[in-house]
Amino acid sequence: MEDPLLRGNDQTNTGSPKPTTHTWRKDFTAELKNVSLMGAPMATVTVAQYLLPVISVMVAGHRGELQLSGVALATSFANVSGFSIMYGLVGALETLCGQAYGAKQYAKLGTYTYSAIASNVPICLLISVLWFYMDKLLVSIGQDPDISKVAGSYAVCLIPALFSQAVQQPLTRFLQTQGLVLPLLYCAITTLLFHIPVCLTLVYTFGLGSNGAALAISLSYWFNVLILALYVRFSSSCEKTRGFVSDDFVSSVKQFFQYGIPSAAMTCIEWSLFEFLILSSGLLPNPKLETSVLSICLTTGSLHYVIPMGIGAAGSTRISNELGAGNPEVARLAVFAGIFLWFLEATTCCTLLFACRNIFGYAFSNSKEVVDYVTELSPLLCLSFLVDGFSAVLGGVARGSGWQHIGAWANVVAYYLLGAPVGLFLGFWCHMNGKGLWIGVVVGSTAQGIILAIVTACMSWNEQAAQARKRIVVRTSSFGSGLA
Repeated sequence: MEDPLLRGNDQTNTGSPKPTTHTWRKDFTAELKNVSLMGAPMATVTVAQYLLPVISVMVAGHRGELQLSGVALATSFANVSGFSIMYGLVGALETLCGQAYGAKQYAKLGTYTYSAIASNVPICLLISVLWFYMDKLLVSIGQDPDISKVAGSYAVCLIPALFSQAVQQPLTRFLQTQGLVLPLLYCAITTLLFHIPVCLTLVYTFGLGSNGAALAISLSYWFNVLILALYVRFSSSCEKTRGFVSDDFVSSVKQFFQYGIPSAAMTCIEWSLFEFLILSSGLLPNPKLETSVLSICLTTGSLHYVIPMGIGAAGSTRISNELGAGNPEVARLAVFAGIFLWFLEATTCCTLLFACRNIFGYAFSNSKEVVDYVTELSPLLCLSFLVDGFSAVLGGVARGSGWQHIGAWANVVAYYLLGAPVGLFLGFWCHMNGKGLWIGVVVGSTAQGIILAIVTACMSWNEQAAQARKRIVVRTSSFGSGLA
């Protein structure tokens, strides 16, 4: 007998004729509206969250080129070795919580979220040891000692921020997968408004310099955790989902790592190439200039990247919810809607950046040499906007569907078999310096997008819906939790 949860809107299961072009357009328009209503707030949330460290980099950067280089190096290293792991691991919740919510297994969401928090904290302990010795590690791999000293001190002050992400990221996915994006939006904006005066006060009023900028990030992240936790605890919207099923905790931890490890690998492999880029720039002639300029490009590219990440998060939620509810055709439409929104966003941002290419470098540095170099790299940065955004949206498809392991292997091929070798060859052997390294990034991102597009195009959505049913409903009933 056919599983009713897999019937949904799938025309092939009911034996009815395929939808007409008019019906497809109507359904696509409806799904585009759904993704847009969720994607716009989520894009704003990701931008607001990302602006916290960016503001700290900008404030510290105006205190001198050494401070900018050290903070940029520490931020890049911390992102790859710590924050990317926290962000990547909770990609499992986009699969598990999203599909559980679609399948109306509401109590599973709280259990999955608590299991993620409990699993993240020990990992943060291990990472914090690495950050404590970051300055020595950077010197050992050939980085400038003065830059390494600033970076190491900055990283130590970021350790409390790392632990905050062990809680903040699961809570964010907990709300996101239920479509509760407006509370996330309000919390993110409130935190951003809190961060700006705190950062300026610690850096200038108390004279803490770059360390004050790092401490401001830690305080702001924990402030965000506090208001998110209060909302989850007292909001009626989370009444059905914030519960905890103790008998299901061990199995939830296992599922979290089952999907979290490949999700973290998928994220870390991509982010680590950018860390490798900054480290490699420190070995080029005039390392302070190269590191400063590439860090500006990386910060700008990452600031843009979080916008399609928000679109990808909305697409991931729609896809996981609909797969859990047994509506594979609606999930497929969500993919097209996400790609359509990416194209509009990327075109707009590329146009704005290219128009402002001669002046936007002044936001990070007062040095004309730095600003002129940034202007030279702007066309490549525009190209990065296009290909990175496409990959970000398809990454959301991977997390919502539960095939993070495929995304991880795609990133290995794209970035380490193609992007990194091309960047090193052009940067060092062809003496293109920072421009050559960035071309390698563009090549890797392009290859990643092509691979993910091929996998997505070949996906069987009926099969994905069946796997979601097995992953959530069958696993739940085997533990006799008594969920509806």
